[in-house]
Amino acid sequence: MEPSDKSDDAAKAEAIQKALEPWRNKHKRSAWLPQVKNGHGRAAGSRFGGLPWIPSGENHPACANCEQPLRLLLQLDLETIPEEARQRLGKGLLQAFYCERDDCEQECNGWSPFSEAHQIRIIDTARGEMAAPAGKPFPPKEISGWKQVEDFPSAAEHKELGLDRDYDFEANTVRFLCPEIGLDSPPIGLYELEAETIANASMGDKLLGWPHWIQGVEYPECPQCKARMEYVLQIDSQDHLPLMWGDMGTAHITRCPNHPEVLALGWACG
Repeated sequence: MEPSDKSDDAAKAEAIQKALEPWRNKHKRSAWLPQVKNGHGRAAGSRFGGLPWIPSGENHPACANCEQPLRLLLQLDLETIPEEARQRLGKGLLQAFYCERDDCEQECNGWSPFSEAHQIRIIDTARGEMAAPAGKPFPPKEISGWKQVEDFPSAAEHKELGLDRDYDFEANTVRFLCPEIGLDSPPIGLYELEAETIANASMGDKLLGWPHWIQGVEYPECPQCKARMEYVLQIDSQDHLPLMWGDMGTAHITRCPNHPEVLALGWACG
C-alpha cells in the first residue's frame, strides 16, 4: 500500500482534532498546581516536606521494615484547598509519609499502593496539641496558594473513555474511533496525530485533575470493598521535593469512594 499523503494527512488530523472537541470537553477536569515558598508555615498548614503535625499522645509514623521515622512528603490542610476540591475531599489534615531507604523500598515493595514503607492518612487537628516529630525532614516548602489549570486524561485512559485507535502497521497508518460522537476517521499517517496531542494529563505536582500514568492505568482496588480507588493528588520526581521515584517516576495518592479513610500511594517509573 502506498504511504499516505503528508499534506492530506495534516488536513485529516486537523479535522479529527476538531471532531474530538466534544469528547475533550466532556472529560476536561480542573487541576490545581501548588504555589510554594521556602519555609514551614503553620504547624498544621499545607506544605511539602518539613515536620508533620503529630497529634498529642501519638508517635511519629515509622517504617514497618527499618522502624525508623517516615519522612513527610506532603501535608494538606483540606479546609484551605480550593472549594471545588474541598467539596470532594472533605475536612482534616492529609499527610503522606514515605521511607526512601533502598532496602525498605525493595523489601516492602515501596511502589505498591499499600506498602508498609509508607503511610497515607487524614487526621483531625482538633485532637490536642502537636507532639514532637522525629526524623530528618525534607526541606520545607509552604503551599501558599493554588493555580487552577485544565487537565485531560492520559492516552492510557482514552480507550476506557470511548476513544480508540486502530493501527495498521504495514501501511503505517492509524484510524481514530469514537462511537459516542460518531467518529470513524479515515486512516492517517501513524505519527501525524499522536494520542497525547489529542488529550494528555499534565506532569508535575498537582491536586486532582487526571493522573499522568507512566506504565499504564494503575488505579488500585480498595482492600475493603474492591472498588476502584479515585485519584486525589500527584507527586512527581524532583518537583517540590528532592526525591526520585525510581528513574524519574511519578507517584499518585488515591482514595476509596466508599471508605474515605482508605488511602494509598503508588508510584511507577519508565
